[in-house]
Amino acid sequence: MHVNETDPGTGEERSITSASAAPGDMARAAEKPGEKKKRKVKPQRIEGSTRVVCVFGDPVEHSLSPRMHNAAYRELALDFVYVPFRPAVRRFADAVEAMRTLGIVGANVTLPFKEAAALACDRVTETVRVAGAANTLYFDRGRLVGDNTDGLGFASALGAHGFRIRGKRVLVIGAGGAARAVVWALAEYGAADIVIANRTPGKAKAIAKLFRSHLPGVDHCDLEVLDDFDFLETRQLVVNATSVGLNGRDFLDYSVEATPEDCFHFDLVYAEEPTAFLRMAAEVGRPTIDGRHMLVHQGAAAFKLFTGRRAPVEVMGKAIGIRV
Repeated sequence: MHVNETDPGTGEERSITSASAAPGDMARAAEKPGEKKKRKVKPQRIEGSTRVVCVFGDPVEHSLSPRMHNAAYRELALDFVYVPFRPAVRRFADAVEAMRTLGIVGANVTLPFKEAAALACDRVTETVRVAGAANTLYFDRGRLVGDNTDGLGFASALGAHGFRIRGKRVLVIGAGGAARAVVWALAEYGAADIVIANRTPGKAKAIAKLFRSHLPGVDHCDLEVLDDFDFLETRQLVVNATSVGLNGRDFLDYSVEATPEDCFHFDLVYAEEPTAFLRMAAEVGRPTIDGRHMLVHQGAAAFKLFTGRRAPVEVMGKAIGIRV
């Protein structure tokens, strides 16, 4: 007897032959009591009408954005595809120009191109002007617009975990482009005070000076503050905006046990396993949020700019292994 069954690994149908299975036996095997029939998701098809969205990064192979966005396109049956590109650092301007030439709908931008992306646009949003970096590029009536959804993604991820920024006292570790977006969001949503700690205090000072007009309580310091018990016990949120602790390396000398028991720890980066920063926090029972949550929410904001549709955030989260 010739039947079709679904391969559990790929979701594709395959043909099998059985000499002895009776129709009743086959039906009973296919429909187990109480088992819900799974909805079959059609594989993504690339046609002549398919619209292209991309992510620029170097490296970019580790990016979860293609997996996340393509899952959303399939869920909404949109004729889009999301692909990764790794332009040479010196050729990034050419890569942006190729968007115009090839009709690419939009792009997300990750390291090390965020600052260059802000300079390559016809116009930028106020968020980009303040943060000095763009992570999302899209076209509006033929003009290339630069936006930064990192801060919104950060704030949305905190909100989804029940953390309210208003009135909170925050420590941000790092002074790069990601830190700027985070400080912008913290100031925008009403944090009580923000301290930026960095190995090079001058960089932290520059960010503090930039945002002090928005929030007088923005200050800076060096990394010695990570061992200052009196200071740490006043913090309600600690954000790691550096790549320190990735790839199995230890995090900085940080007296995490000095923070209050309900102090949230948020690592902007993500990896297959919890980062060293998050492991330290979890070991002493502090609530943690990894960078995939920010990735989903900033990606959802970019998705709306690219497609005009509201993003299916639950589907996007599931695609990268988290529950939103």
